[in-house]
Amino acid sequence: MTTIDHGFAQDRPSGMLDWLMSFRRNMASADTHSGEPRMRAAEPLLLDTPVAPGFRPIQQEDEVAEAPRALSMGAMAAPLKPISLRRDSIYSAFSTAMPVTDRHGLAGRNSELEKLVEAIVVQRKHAVIFGTRGSGKTSLARVFGDLADEAGCVALYGSASGDADFDALFRPFLSELPMSGAGQEKARKLMNETIDGTRLANLLVEDVRQRTILILDEYDRVRSDEAKSDVATLLKLLTDIHSPVQVVLVGIAGDVDGLIAAHPSLRRHIAPQRVAPIPKPELERLLMSCADNARLKLDPDALDALAGAAMGSPYHARLFGMQAALVAEAAGRERMTLADVEQGLASALEDWAEMSGATHALFRRILWDAGANRRMIALAGVAASQMSVISHDRLVRLSHEVLGGGSINEGQAADTLRRLEPILTPMPGGELFMFEDTLAPQFLLLMAKQPVPATPPAPTPAEEMRAMLRGVDGL
Repeated sequence: MTTIDHGFAQDRPSGMLDWLMSFRRNMASADTHSGEPRMRAAEPLLLDTPVAPGFRPIQQEDEVAEAPRALSMGAMAAPLKPISLRRDSIYSAFSTAMPVTDRHGLAGRNSELEKLVEAIVVQRKHAVIFGTRGSGKTSLARVFGDLADEAGCVALYGSASGDADFDALFRPFLSELPMSGAGQEKARKLMNETIDGTRLANLLVEDVRQRTILILDEYDRVRSDEAKSDVATLLKLLTDIHSPVQVVLVGIAGDVDGLIAAHPSLRRHIAPQRVAPIPKPELERLLMSCADNARLKLDPDALDALAGAAMGSPYHARLFGMQAALVAEAAGRERMTLADVEQGLASALEDWAEMSGATHALFRRILWDAGANRRMIALAGVAASQMSVISHDRLVRLSHEVLGGGSINEGQAADTLRRLEPILTPMPGGELFMFEDTLAPQFLLLMAKQPVPATPPAPTPAEEMRAMLRGVDGL
């Protein structure tokens, strides 16, 4: 991974523990130096002069108007509206498309970074980074890789695919490993054969000449149980024979069991790192920094509404902030108001509904006929955003703490899980559930806050087709 100057690369202490202490001091000083993450954005370009229509000369002020003449394409063209490239600045500042690669843009993750450095660089453990989609797992892994480079390690980054086997997961790393001449020759021979865990482990132990960290992103996409078993075997072998190579697995999961459930023996070899929701003050600092880079101001009540709607998710904070900023820009204002945020949230919900039609339709239907259970359904969304996984027991406990009430809550919790079942994924063991679309909980809460529509939602295409088939073989 490319090394980035994080402000502590110069005069690095030679000892690993000394370097770690220096890292901690610099992480702290980076937070106290300014109240916000330092992010750099280009000055927005404003083209304030209207562009003249083409195909005809511009009429001078002292010219006498001519008699009517036949219309031409040039005559039909109206003067163009002044073009503002502020929108480009907004898209860049609030970008949700690319992971963060600079720790100054990684809001609220200093604690996670310090734990990963301690566990992997100092203690030489493997690690699992897990969390929901949009929580910042990839950004955390990439910034950690750059910090590992600063510590004298070689961090290599790869991404898994759904049909990957063990060979496909680790073959891309072979040509990049810092190996001896003999090791490079072994690697070339291995490239012509199928790679297995034992042969790869021997290569990584005997011939790698520098501390190396292999970061394997999107590990949750791997479907092959055999590949997962081989990865588990590799991690255990590397630990047992004191390899200079550590492996970091990154993936969507509610807990570490979601990635290594079939191999509990791995627990003693790895350091789990959950990417939890960011505290609201950190999320507000992220939003203020993004707004500042877009040359926009944020009203206090608008900032509070954005951070609250995001519920700890940096992805949703950027998405909602971008939509609100676009509303303010379209109105020609340089300040985002609460009204802009409300309109931006509605736009974000509409866009999500287009992309996740089935989940949106289910939410509309269960909220429409939920009655008194509407609050429990909303609580399920809040719980999923904060804990990643939900269960009947968790909903009952939270409902007593948050909503109050008696034994009726147990029935409401069971009813909520039954209604949400089509979009829930069971975790290993079957008692915990995760939203299949892990970006959905924030949108569920937005929908729950809307007034109940007077008319029932329109039937889905599947429901319409089922109605047409009524009477066929007992349907």
